[in-house]
Amino acid sequence: MGARVIIDLRDLNRRARVATKGTAERVGRRADILINARSWTWPGTTLRANGSVAGTKRNIVDTSTLRNSRRDPVLNDARSGYSARLTWGASHAAAVFLGAMFRKRRYVMPARNAPLAAVKRGTLQDFARAWQEAE
Repeated sequence: MGARVIIDLRDLNRRARVATKGTAERVGRRADILINARSWTWPGTTLRANGSVAGTKRNIVDTSTLRNSRRDPVLNDARSGYSARLTWGASHAAAVFLGAMFRKRRYVMPARNAPLAAVKRGTLQDFARAWQEAE
């Protein structure tokens, strides 16, 4: 007499989606912490919008527009693999994270890529924690 085994992967798929979203949320929170950290180098001093003077080691908060513009993670279709997209909607997000050259002002803004730094600081561990929490 033969045996029949049925493998149901629905719970595995559900956990993978929950863990992917949890990982993205953790990375976003870590990026917020890094945006607040006084660890980003900048040549010279700058007068901030709030009137304070920022030195060469600083955070990249300024008016909080960038930090507050992070949107909730969006999960991509599982058919192409589990992934999530984090977005910062502030108009200057790309210039801050990737760097920029301002021709009219004649200076270069160095890249301060908090999202990339957040990913490099533990994404696999974040996924493992989120996977455990998805039970």
